[in-house]
Amino acid sequence: MKSQDPKNILRSWEDSVDTVFHRFDRAASRLEIELPRRIPRPVLVGINRALKLLESRFAIAYLVFFLLASTRAIHWLNDPQFYIEDGKEFYLPAYTQGLQSIAREYASYYHVVPRILSLIAAKLPLEYGPLTLELLALAVQASVSAFLLSRRMAKQLPSKLVRFALAFFIIADPNSNELFANVTHSQWYLVILSLAILFSEAGRRSISQLGDGVLLFLTGLTGPFAPIMAIFGFSRLKHLRSRWPILVVTILTALVTAVTMIQHPRNGINEDASATRLFRLLANQILYGTNRGFHYAYHTVSPPTLNFREFGCAIFAVAVIIGGLWRATSFVKALGWLGLYCLIASLVSQASWNLLGCPGVGERYFFILDIVYAYGLYALSRRVRSALIRWCFRGLLAIMAIAMVQEWVYDPPFRRFEYAPQIARFNQLPPGYSIYIRTPIDRKSPHDFWILEIPKKD
Repeated sequence: MKSQDPKNILRSWEDSVDTVFHRFDRAASRLEIELPRRIPRPVLVGINRALKLLESRFAIAYLVFFLLASTRAIHWLNDPQFYIEDGKEFYLPAYTQGLQSIAREYASYYHVVPRILSLIAAKLPLEYGPLTLELLALAVQASVSAFLLSRRMAKQLPSKLVRFALAFFIIADPNSNELFANVTHSQWYLVILSLAILFSEAGRRSISQLGDGVLLFLTGLTGPFAPIMAIFGFSRLKHLRSRWPILVVTILTALVTAVTMIQHPRNGINEDASATRLFRLLANQILYGTNRGFHYAYHTVSPPTLNFREFGCAIFAVAVIIGGLWRATSFVKALGWLGLYCLIASLVSQASWNLLGCPGVGERYFFILDIVYAYGLYALSRRVRSALIRWCFRGLLAIMAIAMVQEWVYDPPFRRFEYAPQIARFNQLPPGYSIYIRTPIDRKSPHDFWILEIPKKD
C-alpha cells in the first residue's frame, strides 16, 4: 500500500521533525529579541562605562586582571613553592651564575624573559624566591590581558565586550592548571602579546613604539615562536611599513631562534603516536578541558581502543575552530595558525602522544587552541542562521562559564615538600655549605620532584 511505502513514511517523519524544529526555532528567535529588552538600561550603561575605563586606562585594567589572576592562585601564594623548571632551570642558574644565565639555552631555544624574572627573584632572600616568581608570572598574564583589552586592538576586535571576554579568558581558562603562576610557561602568554603587538595599531607616543620593539625582542627570544612570528610580520608588511623597526626585530629573533633549534634539535614523532591518541588529545584538551574544566577532563576514563565519543568530540572541536575562523579578523586567524603551530610542534617534539592526551600534562600546547575554540563558540552563536542552533552554542558557552567558576581556585600545593622549614635550615647554614630542596614537577603527584642544590653565599 502507498501509505506503508518506506519512502512515504520517512518523508512524513522528516516533515514532522522539520515542523517541530521550525517551531522551536521561532521560539528561540523571539527569545533573542525579548531577553535584551529585559536588561535594565542602567546596567547596560554601567557595563559600557566600566569597559571604556578599562580599555583607556592600561594601569587600571592591569590591576584588575592581576587581582583576578591572584585569586585563582591564592593557595599557591599562601604556600609558595618552586614549580617544575622554575627552580631547577631558572632560579638556580640565576642564583649561581647571575647575568651569564641569560644566554643559557634550554629545550632547543632561549628563555630570556623567564631568566630576567629569575634574576630579579634571585636578588631577594631565598625564602622570597618562589613567591616572587609566582607574582612575576601572574604579572605577565595580567599584562597580556590588559593589552588585549586596550584600544590598540579595537580594529582587530571592534567590540569592547569581545575584547574583555578574550582578555578574561586568558585569566579564567578552566584548563590552564600547568600554565598558571610559573615563569617557565610564561612564554605561552608572551607569544599572544607578541602577536597582538604585530596586529595592533601603533601607539601614539614614540615611547610606545620603542616599547613594542623591546617587547618583541625579549619575547622573540623566549620560546620557539619567533619563526612563525616573522611569517606573521611579513603578512602584515603593508600595515607595518611605518613600524619597520619591529619587523627588523622580528626577523632577527627568528633567525637566532631557528639557528638554535637546528643546533639543538629535539624533533621526532614518539613511537606511541596513533590516530586514536590524536583524537583523544583533541577531545580532552580542547573540548572537555575548555568546556568542562581541568578536573572533569582529568578524571575522564579513556579506553585503549578507538572511542567514537572522543572521535566525535574531536571532530566537533575542529569544526568549531574552523567555523569561528571562517570570517574572523586577521588577528584571530593568526591566533588560529599559531595554535596549529603549537599543536604540530607538540606532536613532533618526541613527546608521548599518550601523555599529551592526559589533562594536566600538556595543556600549554593547546592553550591557544582553547582560546580559538572559545571564540569559535561565540562567533557561531551569532552567525549561524538557525536561532535554535545558535542557542545550542550559547549553551556550551554557559557550561564553559560554569566550569570557570568551578575551577577558579586551583588546588593547594603539596605541603609534604615543606619549603619553609628547608629555608629555615638554609638560613642557619654557614657560607660555603649547600642545602637540598625538593621542588614539585607535577602539582597533581607528590611523588614527582626535582632536588635543587643551593649553596649558601658569603
